[in-house]
Amino acid sequence: MTVEITPVPPVDGDEEPPRRGVWWGVGAAVAILAVVVLVVAMCSRPADQQARRDPEGDVVPAVVPTSGEPSADPSASPSRSVSPSPSRSPSPSRPASPAAFQTVELEAEAAELNGPAEPASYVGASGGRIVHHLGRQGPGAKKSGTLTFAVTAPQAGTYTLTMYVALEGLGGSRTAVVSVAGGATTSVDTSAGLACCSRATTRIELAKGPNTITIGNPDDRAPAIDRLVVSAA
Repeated sequence: MTVEITPVPPVDGDEEPPRRGVWWGVGAAVAILAVVVLVVAMCSRPADQQARRDPEGDVVPAVVPTSGEPSADPSASPSRSVSPSPSRSPSPSRPASPAAFQTVELEAEAAELNGPAEPASYVGASGGRIVHHLGRQGPGAKKSGTLTFAVTAPQAGTYTLTMYVALEGLGGSRTAVVSVAGGATTSVDTSAGLACCSRATTRIELAKGPNTITIGNPDDRAPAIDRLVVSAA
């Protein structure tokens, strides 16, 4: 026996929902995504490759500089070449300064004494003694006492002679006559009281090398001398 199955038509309310609206929604989503991708791609392009427009609105193609060559800036001023400064010639060397003069200090009794000049004890004197009877003590050459000592100068020039003098308790003033190597003489007026000793200073001219200095007074008595100092002027 053959059985035939006749399809039963769908009842209202049980029909399959149409799919046309779903496909329209998918298509719209794809279109939106494509637009988003295009916008992102355009924005990510380098600024120098994006199209430019001239003042009239026409599109001007961007100029892309070749690699390794910077684009020229028309507003930049041309660079100037700097010429090297001329080298200065070395300044001439200065001659070496002469050796510094070493101050000479001498006790008067250690010098060469001539005529009646001789050491004597004196209170307050350096080493306890002075040299007195300097200068003219009476008539005749033998009555004129002198004191002589030597100084070596590193160069010719002016130096300072300092004499520490005493008047052997008499006070007042006396004149010492100073000569260098028998040349021109210098008179030095000195004054002193009872205490030892006063200081008298004068300038003397020395030649380079050894110099002989003599102190006395051919015309009058000279002060007694405690010690002598020769220093640079």
